[in-house]
Amino acid sequence: MTTLPSVYLELFALVVCIVWAAVITYTDLRTYRITNSSLAFGLGLIWPSLFLLDQNFRVTSGFLVVSIAALTAGLVSFVGMGDVKLILFIAPWLRYENMSKTLLLLIAVSWLHLVVVSLMLRGFPKRIAFAPAILLAAALNMAT
Repeated sequence: MTTLPSVYLELFALVVCIVWAAVITYTDLRTYRITNSSLAFGLGLIWPSLFLLDQNFRVTSGFLVVSIAALTAGLVSFVGMGDVKLILFIAPWLRYENMSKTLLLLIAVSWLHLVVVSLMLRGFPKRIAFAPAILLAAALNMAT
């Protein structure tokens, strides 16, 4: 049985994670940039919060594959380098046995975003904010 202070501590850690993700998402949707300072801020707050939420830090072969895939996608300009840094920031916390659901959600949210932006602009956008899809897929992965 968990004690009341630990419940409040976990709730605080969850609120910190949600607020940080909302700020990253809003900034990426507005400016199409994920800054190094926001990731450094996250390093100081999010990683300790994830430890408080009983998320395990894993550096496995799955981490290596995700890291290489993200770097390759960034180098060939499929995604921006801010998105690559965000993926590398989250990669040690992912559960690689649940990656099929995570990838499907990532693809679905990305396509939905593309369709909505295309309808709003009445044309194909030149830039797409990818942070909402990355963070939503990572949250689903960590929750399952």
